[in-house]
Amino acid sequence: MAGSSPRPYGSLVSQGHRRTRVAVICGLALLALVLLIGQFWLMSALSWTHREPLADSLIGFNFSCDQAEYVLLEKPGDPSSEVPDDRPGRAEWCASVLDRLLKETGVRAVRLSVQWDEVEPREGRFDFSVTDALVHAAGRNHATVMLSVGMKAQRHPEYYIPDWATAGLDLPDGAVISDSEPLRARALAMIEATVRHYATEPVIDSWGAENEAYIASHRSDRWSLSREYVAAVVGVIHANDPLGRPVSINHAQHFVMDQRWRDALADSDILGQSMYPHRNGAVFGVKVVANIMEIGALMPNYAYQAELAARAGKQFWVTELQGEPWTEVDSRLITPENPSDNLVAADLKANIRYARRTGASRIYLWGAEWWLYQQGLGDTSWLNAVRASLPSSR
Repeated sequence: MAGSSPRPYGSLVSQGHRRTRVAVICGLALLALVLLIGQFWLMSALSWTHREPLADSLIGFNFSCDQAEYVLLEKPGDPSSEVPDDRPGRAEWCASVLDRLLKETGVRAVRLSVQWDEVEPREGRFDFSVTDALVHAAGRNHATVMLSVGMKAQRHPEYYIPDWATAGLDLPDGAVISDSEPLRARALAMIEATVRHYATEPVIDSWGAENEAYIASHRSDRWSLSREYVAAVVGVIHANDPLGRPVSINHAQHFVMDQRWRDALADSDILGQSMYPHRNGAVFGVKVVANIMEIGALMPNYAYQAELAARAGKQFWVTELQGEPWTEVDSRLITPENPSDNLVAADLKANIRYARRTGASRIYLWGAEWWLYQQGLGDTSWLNAVRASLPSSR
């Protein structure tokens, strides 16, 4: 072209070398990414979640009367629909819901929690009417009951401590509240009275010492309990149970780095674990649902925990298995027309298979009250998934 100078030969060679280097670097980066993905896939494929056999686990569910009222009687966004705990016929209504769930599912194991503010509304004055009704409902359906006792129980707000028990006490945000001697003494007295009340009840075949005792509660001022106190709860249960039924301490471990399950195993007859495989998160601002049962070496090795428990002559149970969506919104807003990205009924079946591969002799599902709510909206898939997962269906 007129007026232009030809490019120097050295410049062309230099540009060619740069392109080659860029291509090599990109190729190596792509290869590294492929190898990383392949390694991650291989670790997951070889993990216990894919290699361990399916145990013949007893399937049960957790039940909370408060939660049943929340999803079946109260309306989202309508405070006037809240039902009082002291309404006439409450114990019978709660028992009827549990009875319905047991009949709908065919399940024969239930995990219940005693709520302190409900059973001892005034110091030394006990009212076990609601818990009695639930235990009797289980018995009528030939189901066993695992009864959790202590300051901390299932569902919001977790700590069901009556006002009289905390009057005059300094329990700041983040406190280890079992370090308060007055509160500790009052709690252990309630636990003793509860165990004595059910000392000869044959329907109850196991106990729970608190609920996820080592997890700070974000629903109740991040309060937590000490290991020493929880071990004392186990001791009180054993000392007042003439039938010598086993006691569980349960934990909620999400990643392998958390080793507090070892304390639970050492101090109890049954190591319980809460399993919530489907967790919500965000990547670069995009919401995602991660399955922590598929993250290879980072996930807890529950099968190993079950093996250690067996070696110690103890048991391993899954005391909570995710059976309803984990969501930041009101769960009553999840409908067949507006399902959650976090969990669908098919995932519930997969969760049960994960739990069975731990080797757990028992698995208690979480979300039974919500299954009835969904049934009322015309969606029976959740109840069907549970029925299909029972031993008689395999």
